[in-house]
Amino acid sequence: MHINGSDNSRSGARSTRTGASRARVGLTAALATAAAAGTLALAGATPASASTLNGIAALASPGTSTPLTSGGSEAPFTVSLPAQAACDGDTATHGYHVYSYLVPQGTALSGVTFESFPSVGFGLVDNTGTYYGPVNTAIGTGQIVSIPNNFEWGPLVSDGGVTLAQLLYTGSGKKATGVWETGLACANSSGTLVDNWNIQVSFLASATDPNGFTWTAIPHVQVTTTALTPSTATIGTAYTSSALTASGGVSPYKWKVTSGALPKGLKLGASNGVISGTVKAGKTAPAPGPYTFTVTVTDHTKKTKETASATFVLNLAS
Repeated sequence: MHINGSDNSRSGARSTRTGASRARVGLTAALATAAAAGTLALAGATPASASTLNGIAALASPGTSTPLTSGGSEAPFTVSLPAQAACDGDTATHGYHVYSYLVPQGTALSGVTFESFPSVGFGLVDNTGTYYGPVNTAIGTGQIVSIPNNFEWGPLVSDGGVTLAQLLYTGSGKKATGVWETGLACANSSGTLVDNWNIQVSFLASATDPNGFTWTAIPHVQVTTTALTPSTATIGTAYTSSALTASGGVSPYKWKVTSGALPKGLKLGASNGVISGTVKAGKTAPAPGPYTFTVTVTDHTKKTKETASATFVLNLAS
């Protein structure tokens, strides 16, 4: 099946059957790389300055940007990207193309080449088992357009490109699982990764699913607090903020001030996200006024820890 569109639509398609033998070899390499790397590493890539690496993607309900959190192997989905997501160059002028990928958690994606099919692991397929990629970008802007609404995980297994044991590579029987990195990538004419948008997905063994597994998306971690409460601390008076909050990733979270600084006497709790303390009065007291600082939260994912940052302003009154 070919996914039709305008001049910016699919420039090639490949079924999981066609790429099966290559994909199996790639999976072996991916698992070895994952064990050694321990992270979705992008070091070593040489993208242009405007490239987006490890951007945020989501598995979404077809035809919408509403994230899906889980589903059966035959549940259709699309991939939602940030608005106006684009490759660093377009197809017509720069030779860039869009590919999909599916690699075990911890794979060094910078070591994957994209020429008709990823050199390591697998990719997204539609309900007929057709691999998504390489696909042309929008002319001039490099924008990623016409993302299909009929992706499914089931054909990876039912079409023979992937065995269930490969997909669920950890544990066995009812407890077999596999955590993978998936998303869309832009590659240049040499097949080198330039941009990518990523999300983790966990596959779980299921005795009732027709293909033997279900899936759960692991959302990216995000800071959900938008402003400090209370927003003002007073010199000589104890201050305690409401706890900063985050969502996505794997809890518990760790918090740290990574840019700027709090007024002397206040500190951010690493485990609870609460700013507390007393700014002492006297000659050494910091000057009143606004203090701008950036906080970074890190999740508890075992292999590929995720981070997110947000900037806050705390007013110091005398």
